[in-house]
Amino acid sequence: MGVNGGRLKLLVGIISWPGNTVALLQEGQELLSQGRDVVIGILKYSDPEIEALSRTLRSIPPLGERLNLPEILAQRPEVVLVDDAGALYPEDSPYQARWQEVEEILAAGIDVVATVHALELEGFKEFLPFPLTSPLSLSEGIIPASFLDRASEVELVDVTPEELSRQGISLPPGFDPRSRLGPYLAAANFAAFRRAVLKRLADEVDEQLFRPGVETRAKAARERILLAVSTQRNLERLLRRSLLLAERLQASLMVVHLRVPGRHQEPFPWDYVERMLASVGGTWMEEEVGDESEVPARLSEIIAANHITRLVVGHSARSRWEELVKGSVLNELLRRNRHINVLVVAPASETKEGEAEAAPGGAVPDLRLPLKGKLKIYLGPIAGVGKTYRMLRDAHELKEKGVDVVVGYVETHGRAETEAQIGDLEVLPRKQVVYRGKTFTELDLEGVLRRRPQVVLIDELAHTNVPGVKNAKRYQDVLEILAAGIDVYTTLNVQHLESLNDVIEEITGVKVRETLPDWVLALADEIILVDLASSLLLKRLEQGKIYPLPKVEQALRHFFRPENIIALRELALRQLAHYLGEKQARLAPERKERILVAVNLKPYAERLVRRGLRLAVAQHAELMVVHCDVTGGKLSPEATSIRNYLKRLCDSIGISYYEQKVLSDRDVALVLANLCRAKGITQMVLGHSQRSRWQEFWKGSVISQLLRFLRTVDLHLVPVNSGSWAAEVAV
Repeated sequence: MGVNGGRLKLLVGIISWPGNTVALLQEGQELLSQGRDVVIGILKYSDPEIEALSRTLRSIPPLGERLNLPEILAQRPEVVLVDDAGALYPEDSPYQARWQEVEEILAAGIDVVATVHALELEGFKEFLPFPLTSPLSLSEGIIPASFLDRASEVELVDVTPEELSRQGISLPPGFDPRSRLGPYLAAANFAAFRRAVLKRLADEVDEQLFRPGVETRAKAARERILLAVSTQRNLERLLRRSLLLAERLQASLMVVHLRVPGRHQEPFPWDYVERMLASVGGTWMEEEVGDESEVPARLSEIIAANHITRLVVGHSARSRWEELVKGSVLNELLRRNRHINVLVVAPASETKEGEAEAAPGGAVPDLRLPLKGKLKIYLGPIAGVGKTYRMLRDAHELKEKGVDVVVGYVETHGRAETEAQIGDLEVLPRKQVVYRGKTFTELDLEGVLRRRPQVVLIDELAHTNVPGVKNAKRYQDVLEILAAGIDVYTTLNVQHLESLNDVIEEITGVKVRETLPDWVLALADEIILVDLASSLLLKRLEQGKIYPLPKVEQALRHFFRPENIIALRELALRQLAHYLGEKQARLAPERKERILVAVNLKPYAERLVRRGLRLAVAQHAELMVVHCDVTGGKLSPEATSIRNYLKRLCDSIGISYYEQKVLSDRDVALVLANLCRAKGITQMVLGHSQRSRWQEFWKGSVISQLLRFLRTVDLHLVPVNSGSWAAEVAV
């Protein structure tokens, strides 16, 4: 029982369709297996799968379209399953809508699991990328925000247009002819609407990270950007760069104006700033400081109080002589905030086009083989949420419709329900591989190509194959199968995406070793998110349904901490929203971005490359990596090892790696500046300075020099002293 009565869990569907009812009943079955007293209050849909799932669950027959509230309160089950909580009742009913009956059940101390349709939630229309043609009110099925706020857990029931089509549900005109909401979700709007739902739920999940008792380390799940300005100088450029970054990274954005008394300034254009911030739901604040010397300290306090992960500032307005006499506010700000990412926006952009050398490598390489087959990915936040189970369930539906579907490689991990779900599907033999005296099994690529089914199921897309098979990675096997004209259904966890690798390490403390390039995700014709609330996932883990019982304790101490699960769910929601946004290509960048990552051969160099990759993926940017060698080629064994690793990493991602010979440390900034001009670079990524003020006095500051040399290149400064606590754990 919750503090104020029963606990409410909401299953939020993209639309109203039978899949929501199936998810509700599967939740009921899971609770029943835990020994809970579960009853069905009401179901909206009925089909053979729903009837089969209902068979073992007790039901309290409804009173027509209404819940049998008196009987539910009399029997007092532990959990009631309620479908379509936004359903409306006739005017003469004691309750206006079903969610009001749910509140009565909760008030009696009974838990409820309920399904809702996203557009029925109050305030949701604010997240829509297209206008509604008529107002929606409570009388039209809108559930108040207080009902959503009461939910202890919110879980997504995702669906794609392709799945709806296979179910015989067409768009347009809609999926429920009785609903006035149908026209708003015509085919042209569906992808935008689905993306809005994902972003809204990601925000809801993000709020859980700031509840009492959640570790601060998990709060890196969502980027929080702060734009700091003290004058109107370059305000429009700073604001537009911040907005683009916030949109691309799905970050929150705050603008702070630090006002210095006595300095003559025009009134700050807050009306303009508010209009610009509205597109990302941004906020603003104004702070007064005694004089300019107080700016770094006050801004650092704001950064800490608001959990800021990325600071955006402009170039210093002071001349070099003024900085020598008065000091540099920007340099002091950078010294105080080496623990977060800092973007220093260039005061001007390059106006000449076509003068740069050949572009560096893109984030998505050209494939030699045309992909004739279609790729469907079941994306999950973490192991155990039910990706393989959902994939197998869909495979059975395909088989019933006469599609030739086979199991190429499915990893059940000993889970009884997953093994049972294979059922009568044809399973292809695996390839036996002997490595170091042990026998392993892998996907038989040649066997799949010989069999030539219409659809093949292949689990764990990011898997690394045992040495001795044709391809090093399973996704390379999948590309060959797609090239042969065979459709592939596969599974993937969000932590295996290359660009998120260091973000995952920050959040969880775990270094994920198996990764795949982000461009593989971009090849998917269809991505479905398989979501699961953290409490149910932890129950599955404790019952040995995810890993064998001897490994459960280690998993709970490391990757499966509650705060990690929350953060990974948020990342998965945002990643799919980003994918849908790219498919729509709604927000075109102002210019073609080219990003240069400057590394030295230190252990944190990998982190810089991955941060550059994440920016490149988010902005459709071209990317290259450069190392300035000041040793004359006389590298230590450790540096040689790091260089070789960086080359392999860049090769696997599909980007260029350059080495520049430099005579001394003092020449590094000039060499980088010349390279930026030659390659047409618009953004540079490098680590925060590790030099003390004394070292910077004698050897110079690369960052300060770059800020002087490059007036058309944005500088992204990445913290390099975090992540030392990471542990390598299998996930």
